[in-house]
Amino acid sequence: AGRGPRVSLSAAVVKAKARELGADLVGIAAGKALNRHPPDPKRPQTPGLISAEDSKSIIVLARRLLAGLGRLKGHDDRHKQYSTELVISDLEEIELKLVYFLEEAGFPAITVPPAHFDPRQYDRGGNTRGPLSLPHAAVEAGLGTLGLNLMLLTPEYGPRVILGAVLTQAELEPDRPRSA
Repeated sequence: AGRGPRVSLSAAVVKAKARELGADLVGIAAGKALNRHPPDPKRPQTPGLISAEDSKSIIVLARRLLAGLGRLKGHDDRHKQYSTELVISDLEEIELKLVYFLEEAGFPAITVPPAHFDPRQYDRGGNTRGPLSLPHAAVEAGLGTLGLNLMLLTPEYGPRVILGAVLTQAELEPDRPRSA
């Protein structure tokens, strides 16, 4: 159980809290839907593999990238890297504060960081993956659609978002995927 006595939480309350904390976009996916349909069944990235008990609902968060970053030419520009690091840190803090909010309401929760992978699954060929496919979770949570390169495309920010997620025991009303 979480820290406090369980209180009733709605999806609307959780989303409002995430926005109050600074999330630009927030949606909710049902853990069982993501578990049933892994993006790659040979190498599943499902919430149940992270925590079967604490993945009833997946709260997917997006923080937009700074518009000025697109003006910098080099992919290895230090200003671009540093600004992106700040956005990632901000998103991680939003996730942490949302976990505390959920736990104070009596629902254990776990963060899924934006840039996370299991070092035991490192692939020298560049096919390293995290424990949960955040773009696929974001589609299931109604934040956007997948582009041909498997990046999330949002109506609000296009592909210029960083994604994170929170897994929780709270059973929240899931959003519906957008139609393409």
